[in-house]
Amino acid sequence: MYLTLNDGRKLGIEVSKGADLVYISHAHSDHARGRNIFSSHETFDLLSAGSEKQTSLVRVNDENIKLFPAGHILGSTQLRFTNGHTVVYTGDMKLRDGFTTEKAEIIECDELHIDCTFGHPDFNFPEKEEIADRIDRWTRTRLMTGQNVIFGAYSTGKAQELIHILNNYSDVTPVVDHAIEQKCKVYDKHGIKLKRFEIGTYEATEAMKGKFVYVVPFHFVNQQSEKWFEAQYKRVSFALVTGWANRYKYRNQAFPLSDHAGFYEILKYVEESKAKEIVCHYGHAGVMSSFLKSKGYNAKTDKEWEASLTPAVYQTKINEPVQMTVRV
Repeated sequence: MYLTLNDGRKLGIEVSKGADLVYISHAHSDHARGRNIFSSHETFDLLSAGSEKQTSLVRVNDENIKLFPAGHILGSTQLRFTNGHTVVYTGDMKLRDGFTTEKAEIIECDELHIDCTFGHPDFNFPEKEEIADRIDRWTRTRLMTGQNVIFGAYSTGKAQELIHILNNYSDVTPVVDHAIEQKCKVYDKHGIKLKRFEIGTYEATEAMKGKFVYVVPFHFVNQQSEKWFEAQYKRVSFALVTGWANRYKYRNQAFPLSDHAGFYEILKYVEESKAKEIVCHYGHAGVMSSFLKSKGYNAKTDKEWEASLTPAVYQTKINEPVQMTVRV
């Protein structure tokens, strides 16, 4: 999806091919692409942390384009653009305050492109305090019974929420992996202070002589690594933090800490946005669009929306993103 700015540049909405610059809603790798980036400063800093790619943050001086908080992770935004017809692209978002983010603002529009990662009725997330209490009780119990604790969490966003919980609920300063530390430094820079020890430092080595909590990237918690940790530290308990735990079972303990909107949050956004057309993106887009249609909404999945576009306005090629041009 693209739009043409009033200075003639083509802005890709999380699509870089054929664009002069790309809008990136947040700093997760499945959304991050391009060299000339239009995003919040926080998102750009997170993208740059630990990366060798040469990128630049580009300004867009256009009164018809505005970014709003999305509530997903630090720096995540929604994009609104208008030309007599107002379109909102939420990117990944949630309508709950996090421990390191404020909830998304609901924006009125004509056409809404909304994140439906968890657009299924099974996904209705508990309040953050309830999840934090559960993580705290589980962690304290393991430490008091002589076990070390290994948490798996996404390095950007989820890990920082977890560290906040460990700091403020459990009074624990965890050891963190190098990749997570790089992102934590950006959180520090933008005023969100998190206490932790980076693996390999003197402080971390001293902490790991006793019972400790270690936060590693999500995919580091697997059968092979579990065997290694158990060989090194004997008694070890493993846990994951992921919104998918609200519905699916994992081999280890898992807590449904999510940085996405649940089903009823998505429905609330749709209702209050007053959008005349809703396009559902990601995850359970099909389930959400079908539900909305049953309630009388003009809703489509992103694939259905692409297929319905008028050739004179949009250009579609096989296996390539839909190109949308809106002059502002």
